[in-house]
Amino acid sequence: AVVSTQSTGALVCGIVRLSLQGCSLGSVPEQVYTLRGTLKELELDQNNIKEISPEMGKMTKLRKLNLMNNSVKELPQELSGLIELEDLNMSRNKLSEIPEAVYSMKALCSLILSNNQIGKLDANKLIGLTSLVCIDLENNNLGRLPPELSLIPKLRTLSVMGNSFKIPRPDVLAKGSTEVIAWLKNRVPA
Repeated sequence: AVVSTQSTGALVCGIVRLSLQGCSLGSVPEQVYTLRGTLKELELDQNNIKEISPEMGKMTKLRKLNLMNNSVKELPQELSGLIELEDLNMSRNKLSEIPEAVYSMKALCSLILSNNQIGKLDANKLIGLTSLVCIDLENNNLGRLPPELSLIPKLRTLSVMGNSFKIPRPDVLAKGSTEVIAWLKNRVPA
């Protein structure tokens, strides 16, 4: 789709949702950033994207960002400007840690980071995401599950199967998120 802009770069139309799913993109097209004043949902899943431009951090109306099934290793710190982002899906990428910019996304309700290479968590930073309801960290390289995750106030869904940690045991994990969160809460240091 061609997006019309005035000579000032101001948006003429009011596109709120854009899907560029499965388009074999190597990067996010520059034209996408011209939609920063109106775009609320951006689907870039199933492409070959390796890097995200700092320009995406100016898309302050964005509420949903789907980058699933790409080759992203990190996010630029400028994405901390996505203050209205509620849903971030970066499953099936090449993340080795939770990007620092994520900790500034205070409206985040759903954080999907399954099937990456994340080896450790900073639970104290995640606690600051007070709107977080769902975290999916399945099939990563987590060697430890910090009990402090249970202190995220609204957390209801915590998916962590397929990691290398031995505690909590698989039988606890099999009982579901409520049981895992309760198990972690009982292990928070006083």
